[in-house]
Amino acid sequence: MKDINHSYIVFTLIGILLVAIGSHSDDSDRLLQPPGLRLISDPSTVIPAGYHYLNRKLQLPEYRSASGTPLKGWSREFIKTRRFSSDQSAWVYYRKSDLKRTKVIKTSELPDAMRLWPVGTILILEGYKGDAAHPADKNLLEIEVMTKLDPRGSSAAAEFFAVNWSYARFTPERTRSLSREKLNECHQCHSIAFRLTGDLIFTQFP
Repeated sequence: MKDINHSYIVFTLIGILLVAIGSHSDDSDRLLQPPGLRLISDPSTVIPAGYHYLNRKLQLPEYRSASGTPLKGWSREFIKTRRFSSDQSAWVYYRKSDLKRTKVIKTSELPDAMRLWPVGTILILEGYKGDAAHPADKNLLEIEVMTKLDPRGSSAAAEFFAVNWSYARFTPERTRSLSREKLNECHQCHSIAFRLTGDLIFTQFP
């Protein structure tokens, strides 16, 4: 009887451990903290964010044709180099309706103009090795997705611009590939953009 109980306990513990390991590989189980909050009444004023939010598990929407042409309602912006690597480039796909609803604010400080994206925004980045502007020279490495969440339920919703972004990453075959460690790295890097552009997006749009 003792052997049976011992075996049961061992297998139970192994099961719990496997579940825990599995949960750590899920891109939706990580709590993120905004890098700061901008007042709606005075966007240049930033205060620390005192709350966390759960990264949302994002799907990869249909956004372009097989040849790379944006589907109806979508457009794209070319990035010549990225991640401090001169041999990588990217296309950023965005919905025209999201860009139209962005709030652009001119300032006399840095940044000299802030672009704040609306809740529900979806941005998709295709990262390439080589020049993505020339099909013969490019090699798709990854597909990344960011979307802006509705912060309702947090105390920041009424007085501050929304700043909660979720992240996802996919292989060229559209298989999820974002580990918890990479998720944290994505958020830390995009948090730098908060100071540079007003929101967590580096890319400059027209």
